[in-house]
Amino acid sequence: MKTTKLLLPNGVKKVGWWMIAIGIVLSLVYGIAPDGALCESWNDFRVLFGLERLPATMNSFSGFCPESNLVNTLIGVLLVAGGVLVGFSRMKDEDEYIGHLRYESLVVALYVNSALLVLSLVLVWGLDFLSVMMYNMFSTLIVFLVCFYTRLFIAKRRLRNEE
Repeated sequence: MKTTKLLLPNGVKKVGWWMIAIGIVLSLVYGIAPDGALCESWNDFRVLFGLERLPATMNSFSGFCPESNLVNTLIGVLLVAGGVLVGFSRMKDEDEYIGHLRYESLVVALYVNSALLVLSLVLVWGLDFLSVMMYNMFSTLIVFLVCFYTRLFIAKRRLRNEE
């Protein structure tokens, strides 16, 4: 089965790594900075789009939430989009073995994510559950990337040692 036609070009991998790095730096800066230290207008869609004169209650007709946290949204988009670009772009020397490693890593990531989901359903309640679910959204992609690149590193090292 030819699945390489579903993969992205190799060149987008660099863009993906940059997106992941920017997302991690933003999350560190945003997490370390005390409340109010960063410009509050970063976190307000109304100010960003020049709608600050509209009352905050005018969001029911469109599903638009004016008090949404723009920085967290940007961090999430950067991490997910970067992870997809890195994880699902072709390797320079894409072959059946790398495709097999990609498949196995994806299956392992889904197993780990399912186990984390079951554990969090059993062990976490209340509002903490929402935080756990937010991190669980990213766990599949993170585990996939770690597992795939670790397996690829081990396979390349083993091949180098055999030569």
